[in-house]
Amino acid sequence: MKVAIIGGSIGGLITGIALRKIGYQVDIYERSALAMEDRGAGLVIQPGLMNYMVATGISSNELFGVPATERQILNDRGHAAYKYENDTSFTSWNYLWKQLKDYFPESHYHYGHRVTGIHQEAAQVTATFFDGKTSTTDLLIGADGYSSVVREHILPGIEPIYSGYVAFRGLIAEKDLTDAEVEFFSNKFTLYPYSNSHLLAYLVPGNHGELNKGERQLNWVWYLNKNAVEHQRVMTDKDGRLRQFSVPATFLSAGNIKALKDRAQQELPEILAQRVLQTANPFVQSIVDMKVPRMYQGSVVILGDAASVVRPHTASGTAKAYEDAVGLAAALSGNETLGNALKSWDVIQRAYADELIAYGKKLARGSGLG
Repeated sequence: MKVAIIGGSIGGLITGIALRKIGYQVDIYERSALAMEDRGAGLVIQPGLMNYMVATGISSNELFGVPATERQILNDRGHAAYKYENDTSFTSWNYLWKQLKDYFPESHYHYGHRVTGIHQEAAQVTATFFDGKTSTTDLLIGADGYSSVVREHILPGIEPIYSGYVAFRGLIAEKDLTDAEVEFFSNKFTLYPYSNSHLLAYLVPGNHGELNKGERQLNWVWYLNKNAVEHQRVMTDKDGRLRQFSVPATFLSAGNIKALKDRAQQELPEILAQRVLQTANPFVQSIVDMKVPRMYQGSVVILGDAASVVRPHTASGTAKAYEDAVGLAAALSGNETLGNALKSWDVIQRAYADELIAYGKKLARGSGLG
C-alpha cells in the first residue's frame, strides 16, 4: 500500500516509521523548505515511546535524554518544601525530531511541499501541492498539526479553542549557570506552584543533542492566565503580527518581554526569577483544546495534534501521536478491510484522546488555570 503523510514533524515521522515496519511504501511531505529547528523546547517522554524507539533501534537508553530521579516542590523562598522520587527522561523537541528524522529514509522525506488540495476518488487519494505537483496514494494521513489542512478537508470548521491561559517558555545554556545553580536543578524536576499559576524547570539536551554536563540546557515553563484582551496583546509579535498559537523565540515584542520579566521579579522566588531574567529569547504558546468527531473519512486520516490537542500538563502530546501511529499500524496489519480497520482504530484513539483532554483540564483547574 502506498501512503502519503502530510507533515514531517514528530507525529508524521513516528507514523511513517511504524507503517514502513509493516511493509507499506511511505512518503512524507513537509511544507517547510528546510530542516525544522527550534520548534519547541523541553518535553517529557513517556515510557511507551521511549521503549519503542529503543526497541526499533532509533535511539538507546543512554542517548535518549536527560534523566531526573527526583521531584522537588519549592516554597515561596525557593527552598525545596518536599522531595520525592521521580522517574522521567527529559528531551527537547529538536533532539527527538532529529533522531526520528535520521532514522527515516532521506529519499522519502520531501521538504517544501505545501498542500493546496486533496481529492478522493474510488480507493485513491490525490494531494496537490503549491508548485502544482501531485501525489496519488492508497492512503493519505494528515499529521500536520493544529492548523491541519487535511483536517479542514474532512472536517471543515473545527479549530483549537483557547483555554484561557498561556505558557511562557525559555532555554538557558548550562554553561551560563553557576555551579550552585546547576546543582540545584540537576537530576531534578523542579516545580513552584502558587496562586493560579505554576512554573516548572528541568534540564534537557543541548541544541545539537549534547548530554554531557556543561553542554545541556535548562528548560523552564511558566503558566499564566490571560483574558481575551491580554491574550491578544501577548500573541502580537514584535512586527505587529497577531499569531494564532505561538510566538516563537526572537519574535516576542519588547513590551511583552519586559512585562514577563517584571512579573517574574514580583511573583517568583529568586532562583526562578533569575532564570526568567537571564533568558534572552523567551517564547509563548497558547494553551488550547480540540477534539474531533472522527479521525478519518474514506482513505484520509488525521492523527496527533491534527486530530486532538491535549494540554501540556499531561506530558502526553508526543505520547498521543505515538499511540495514534502505532495503533494505526497495528490496525492496518490485520486482515480487515481498510474501512473496518480505520473504524476500529478511530474508536480506540478518540477514547484515549478524550481521557487525556479531561485529565489535562482537571490538572489545570487544580492549579487555577483557565
